Amino acid sequence: MAVSRLRALATMVPADRPAPPPVTLPSWLLLPGLLALAGSLAAYAVFLDHDPLRGTDLSMYIGGARSFLHGEPVYRLGYTTLNLPYTYPPITLPFLTPLTLLDDRAALYVWTVAGLLAMLATLWFTTRMLGYRGAPGRLGLAAAVLAVLVWTEPLHRTFYLGQINVFVLLLVVADLARPDRSRLKGVGIGVATSVKLLPGLFVVYLLLTRRIRAALVAGATFAGLTVLGAIIQPGGSYDYWIAGRAFDSSRPLATSGPRYAANQSLQGLVARLLGSDELNSRPWMLAAVLAGMAGLALAVALHRQGEEAAAMVVVGFTTLAVSPVSWSHYWLWIGPAALVLIDLARRARGPARVPAAVLAVAAVLPFLLWPGRDRTGATVPRGLIWKAAHMEGTAKTPAVDAYLLTVLALGLIAAVWLSLRRRRRPVAAAEPVPVEREPV
Repeated sequence: MAVSRLRALATMVPADRPAPPPVTLPSWLLLPGLLALAGSLAAYAVFLDHDPLRGTDLSMYIGGARSFLHGEPVYRLGYTTLNLPYTYPPITLPFLTPLTLLDDRAALYVWTVAGLLAMLATLWFTTRMLGYRGAPGRLGLAAAVLAVLVWTEPLHRTFYLGQINVFVLLLVVADLARPDRSRLKGVGIGVATSVKLLPGLFVVYLLLTRRIRAALVAGATFAGLTVLGAIIQPGGSYDYWIAGRAFDSSRPLATSGPRYAANQSLQGLVARLLGSDELNSRPWMLAAVLAGMAGLALAVALHRQGEEAAAMVVVGFTTLAVSPVSWSHYWLWIGPAALVLIDLARRARGPARVPAAVLAVAAVLPFLLWPGRDRTGATVPRGLIWKAAHMEGTAKTPAVDAYLLTVLALGLIAAVWLSLRRRRRPVAAAEPVPVEREPV
């Protein structure tokens, strides 16, 4: 009886939720979008001549992959000039080994181009979730938004350090863009969770939105890859999962402490407000639990109203808020969020159109790069959180926590907007229906 019940749950998906009517984007958007991206990248290339990419994190990935190939203990060594330890699960090591065939500079160029294409693909899949049609128009819109994102601090730092987060983002967004009836839905989230634990919150989101099969697929994918990692490298798996390296937030914060401006999580905000360097404090734990519950509740409510792209962005930002450490380059969710806000401005009517457009612009501003100076006095791009170090008075506090405060404000606005929308158009809950078997 229990087995039959579980089997029934695993083969059921919720009925279709209301969604915005499909919109066909005009094909003429392609040319200006591509021109904007080409111009932005050309200017970015000129800038990189003066401030080249360092690839610090990529060097750590390559160092870990080389240790893996040579049979050395991956997690007991430090890599790069900063002596960074390898911080990812063992299953990631085989996929990074092709980079060892290149010299470090060539690997950084390949990694950067791949990251740029990954962000473009992420935006492409987000347009699908928004109900947009017309491949040329969608590509043009994604390219235009990417032209702006290149000059945001999260994406620039991703390229500058050679970070992996943009590929994790793509896995999650591409997965959620799949139809709920797809048998492969959940695989991308499971793979992403096996690389970094943060996307595991999307499994909870799938369960709360009654997409049981997708949640089970995600969990099984994560478990299967983790077991495979243990087979490939049993010693490293013990160090990572059993010895607790996976859950030790003191390692990435060892040289800076939670108050470091680059840590834009709730732990960083609480530590800065309290002037404390205590890790995993009770105030932070309480704030993280409340934020996690509120974020998931808002995401589920948005999903029920057919706003799946907005719900996805809310969960993405929630993972960053509740994480013990969320470096500034983790905040790549601003890309899909920008598209969601642009779509909101497009759908607004009458007097609401202007404030909706202003909101879309204002939400991106805190993430942009602004001219600043380094210790040598040279002009370099700096995010608002870094410029806060030179501020005084009341402006300093909101500036240093600009990313998280912006997201909290957006969450509050989304909750108010959703409440007003519900009053105008109540939506009845849909019952789950069995999945039709796909032809073999």
